[in-house]
Amino acid sequence: MANDNFFAVSALLKRNNKFIILLIAILACVIFDFYAGFIIGKAIVYTHFFYIPIILAGLWYYRKAVYVAISLGALHVLTTFFALGSVIVTLESLQRAAVLGAVAYVIGFASEKRAKAEEGIIKERDRSRKILSTIGEAVYIIDRDLTIREVNRTHLKTFDMKMEEAIGKKCYELFFNRKEICLDCPLSNVFNNGACVRVERMVALPEGAKKYFDIIFCPLFDEEEKVVQIVCDVRDMTERKEMEEKLTRSERFAAIGEFSSGMAHELRQPLGVINNSVYFIGSKLEDIGEEKVKKHLAILEKEVKHANRLITDLLDFARVEAPMFKECDVNQVVEEVLSSVEIPSNMAVKKELKERIPMIQADSYQIQRVCFNLVSNAVSAMPEGGSLEIKTEVDKEEENIAISIADTGKGISKENMEKVFEPLFTTKARGIGLGLSLCKKYVEAHEGRIEVESEVGKGTKFIVKLPIEK
Repeated sequence: MANDNFFAVSALLKRNNKFIILLIAILACVIFDFYAGFIIGKAIVYTHFFYIPIILAGLWYYRKAVYVAISLGALHVLTTFFALGSVIVTLESLQRAAVLGAVAYVIGFASEKRAKAEEGIIKERDRSRKILSTIGEAVYIIDRDLTIREVNRTHLKTFDMKMEEAIGKKCYELFFNRKEICLDCPLSNVFNNGACVRVERMVALPEGAKKYFDIIFCPLFDEEEKVVQIVCDVRDMTERKEMEEKLTRSERFAAIGEFSSGMAHELRQPLGVINNSVYFIGSKLEDIGEEKVKKHLAILEKEVKHANRLITDLLDFARVEAPMFKECDVNQVVEEVLSSVEIPSNMAVKKELKERIPMIQADSYQIQRVCFNLVSNAVSAMPEGGSLEIKTEVDKEEENIAISIADTGKGISKENMEKVFEPLFTTKARGIGLGLSLCKKYVEAHEGRIEVESEVGKGTKFIVKLPIEK
């Protein structure tokens, strides 16, 4: 509203300034005419100055300039008639007055036509901009030197920027933060061949976000059929790409689940036989002092347990049963996990469990599996020792209980951060990479979320957030 008032006042002042300037010019002509006629007795001295207000009136008020010409012409005729009294001079004054009127008409007519043409161009430009702004896809127009000249609102909203941040910049500078043209730029082909080109592009946004676009480049021709600009129709394909990735991931998960279920059942039976055999041999060797044999049997038993845990992960990943919600004490779950995980002597454990933590509705078994996997991962991430920190706390703002498990291991690289929860992804020498993906499934089944923070060389922290009330 304030801007509208400002522009209205500015336009009014501009109109008033024009009128004042024109009035001063007319007044000067009147003074010159009286001075020439009554003071120095000449008929044509200073009459060429009459064209100044006529031209100004023609440019500003169009054909109304004729009224100015008639007024000045009549003034000139009357001045010469009363001052000089010569019929011949008066006739010459009439001729000059007629010329002034003709000049005024021609200038006014031409100015009016030009103003209407400009008004039509402005209206067409505004109409084009309105059409451009209503298009649901991002659209921008660029020149031959790859300078952006027009963008629509959808484009600005998509890239979260202001008009002045886009107009006048090079396309490679704005979208790809480059100082020179992209090597595979398709715009050169459009300018050279005059044909539309369609490409797909991925643009990295601030804070690590990515967007995928389907872009159609179409040429704009001048009267000589030369390409002068290009219209770029930018369609946001991010949602479709994400859906395709989710569908592919779901199909992969289904295949992995089917394979896991079959493989787990096939492996569990022979492992059970091996475990029973180890137990039987161990019981027969109790009275024999073969420590070396007992040691190897213990190793065999430990590896069978490890293989059984992998099989359990395979089966759990394949079926992922719905949680059985009951009252759950998170602190007690953490304590049980710590007592069941074998923690090396070169590893310090720091435990900070919030006192009087509220009970939540959760599946204790699934939460225990989540914590067990995270603690086991933390231990295996510190083969040379380190510090394991386990903490529980209540976040009243988000209304959830947070379980954080941090280690001082080697950390996770940036390129692997996005893959840590994918099935079959692992950086360990042993393992099949189902633990973290299973954790994510369990936590999401509780309507919670799992987050990871990591820095190479400093360690990793996993944070499990579970809602207090469901």
